[in-house]
Amino acid sequence: MPIQYRSDALRRSLQTLHHQAPAVRGSAVITQDGLVIAAFPPGWDENIHDPTGGDHVAALAAVVAGQAEKTLARLNQGQMERVLMEGEHGTIAVLPITHDAALAVLILKDAKLGLTLHAARRAADEIQSVLDKTK
Repeated sequence: MPIQYRSDALRRSLQTLHHQAPAVRGSAVITQDGLVIAAFPPGWDENIHDPTGGDHVAALAAVVAGQAEKTLARLNQGQMERVLMEGEHGTIAVLPITHDAALAVLILKDAKLGLTLHAARRAADEIQSVLDKTK
């Protein structure tokens, strides 16, 4: 049986998300510090000058998720399930995966948001199982 590398499994999970939710422009598994663990589509995190590229999305999503967690704790609202920000050109969603990783998803404006978020939650759960296997 061939060895399955964690990076390949993460990339496959993100690719499946894009297949199930075509309105996803880009997605990344990120650390709480805003570093990219895995990203899709390939090369999305390579252009440091693109403000909507993977590295920028990862950094900003980590900041937003950190502030959301603090706000929810301060207001006694429990653990964060997701952060959703909608703008005139699209939506960004951040879903926690583990205590130190999250899934950041950049979504096109005209997306069917419920279906897209459902696919993102499934991807986050799958990614969590991949990351838990490495402990």
